[in-house]
Amino acid sequence: MKKNYSISLALICAFLLSSYSSSLTAQSKLHRFQKPIVKAFRKGSFLVSISEGVTTSVYSTSLEGIKSENQSSGDTKFMEGTRDPLIIEYGISDHWGFGLTSGKDLFTVNPSDFYNFTLSNNEPIKVATNEFTFDANYHVFVNKRLDLAVFNSIGAFSVTFQGQDADAAPYKYTSNGNIIRLGTKVRYYFLRRLGAFGMASLYAANTSPKDVKDNTVANNYSTSVSGYAIEIGLCYRLFR
Repeated sequence: MKKNYSISLALICAFLLSSYSSSLTAQSKLHRFQKPIVKAFRKGSFLVSISEGVTTSVYSTSLEGIKSENQSSGDTKFMEGTRDPLIIEYGISDHWGFGLTSGKDLFTVNPSDFYNFTLSNNEPIKVATNEFTFDANYHVFVNKRLDLAVFNSIGAFSVTFQGQDADAAPYKYTSNGNIIRLGTKVRYYFLRRLGAFGMASLYAANTSPKDVKDNTVANNYSTSVSGYAIEIGLCYRLFR
């Protein structure tokens, strides 16, 4: 009786081991033919984004040094501008990415209010702000199509304008400084590598013309710009 029981137990164990081995083999073959799930961002991802948007800013100028009788002290106004950046990023882990941003904002200002000079036709001037920043990005939520990140940027910032007055000499102004920007980015990939891009950010920048030698106007006027920007565009993912 005991001998028959031992034989039966041995047969059952052999059957269970055979079934378990067959199951592992089947799962291994299944995983071999399944494609891995590609996330919208991971280590080794290289992202390129271009966008356009608007910025609402506090645009301010101030006189550096002692004010003379013919000089104003500058001005401060709320104004809107247009924005056009290029952003690249590389993923050093599944959550962290570092990159660069090169962007330009355009504003229309009255030179007599901000820079103490007037054109003969009393027209406003176009002012361009340029930035080049290093960006640290933390991707807080990532799945197959959606990539949500927060970021902080710091870098160089400049304010420039130039032109030719009809009844006077050419005018030129450049001031240099720094910018800090923080915000959030969202990417949604409607194709494997191509997607929609959106960004919202807050920023503050300050510049001075102190070390610029070829300015012809507003030599003693520093410029600061701060506010928020909202932009949309396209993104493309390379390599991963």
